[in-house]
Amino acid sequence: MLASRWTRLILVLLVVLALQTTLFKELRPFGVAGQVMLLFVICAGIQFGVSIGAIVGLIAGLMFDFVVSTPAGLGSIALGITGATAGLYLRFFPNPIWWLRLVSIGFVSIIGEIYILIAQAMIGLGVVLEFRLIKIIAVVTVINVCLTPGFLLITRWTLSERKKDR
Repeated sequence: MLASRWTRLILVLLVVLALQTTLFKELRPFGVAGQVMLLFVICAGIQFGVSIGAIVGLIAGLMFDFVVSTPAGLGSIALGITGATAGLYLRFFPNPIWWLRLVSIGFVSIIGEIYILIAQAMIGLGVVLEFRLIKIIAVVTVINVCLTPGFLLITRWTLSERKKDR
């Protein structure tokens, strides 16, 4: 049953979603909640490419939308585009160095937060450009870069294809 990477993905995303809505909702360095769902999607895209990153982003965003009070599909679109953007990394750097992967995850974290803000503004959630947004993007990026090694291992285990023994 756990041989399917899609089954593992749903189960792992449930755990990540639970962490996002409990632990990371309460632990708020500088008043900003960490975005581990975003980090999971970015790590999936960076390791497995555009299509897997987009699919993982769509699934993770939809799961997140069902838990929070935003309209269904908003997070799905933003995280799907973020996963696809992260997947472009493999086209530019097919055999990356470890520190280049960290820099890329930080960069895509910034872009992902901007995608989320644009999606919220498009449906009229009243996003106001202010200095606080820069602080939010900076703190989320630092948290994501710090948690990257663990999440790279988790996404690699979750999404890798298992060979069938015959």
